[in-house]
Amino acid sequence: MTDSWKKIGFCLFVGILTLLWGCGSSTDKYERHIALEGEMWEMHQMLPFEFNVSDTLAPYQLSLNFRYTEDYPYQDIFLFLQTTLPDGSCAKDTLHADLFTSEGKPLGKGHRVKELEIPYGLLQFPKQGKYVMHYLQAMREDSLQGITSFGIRLEKQPVM
Repeated sequence: MTDSWKKIGFCLFVGILTLLWGCGSSTDKYERHIALEGEMWEMHQMLPFEFNVSDTLAPYQLSLNFRYTEDYPYQDIFLFLQTTLPDGSCAKDTLHADLFTSEGKPLGKGHRVKELEIPYGLLQFPKQGKYVMHYLQAMREDSLQGITSFGIRLEKQPVM
């Protein structure tokens, strides 16, 4: 192999490596789980998720991640969501998710602890910068038993 072919091969290798590294940018995906002590989600325990958004044109898929046991006393769960935008303004919403079928069968996978990821929907962020999403259980229980952790995954989708 001649020196010129070695240089071309090296340049192709570096180019492909750079392309693959750019595709896996950490700003394209955010994922975090928060463990709940004693498998209890206390009524006033706000779970914070903080991330940066740089692309306001792309939609982001939000997924809710629950880890729970069969000790959870209900079929579903309601959550309050408070989102703080980069400019300090706030938006509030109420979310709902089923954790069990109407027959009482857990929807998650696993043995003692079930894990369930629920695609919640596409979000479009209006401003660049830091966002903070606070989740709070809205089940009117001082101590909601059977929830071992809660998390979110936010993944940038291709612009159509």
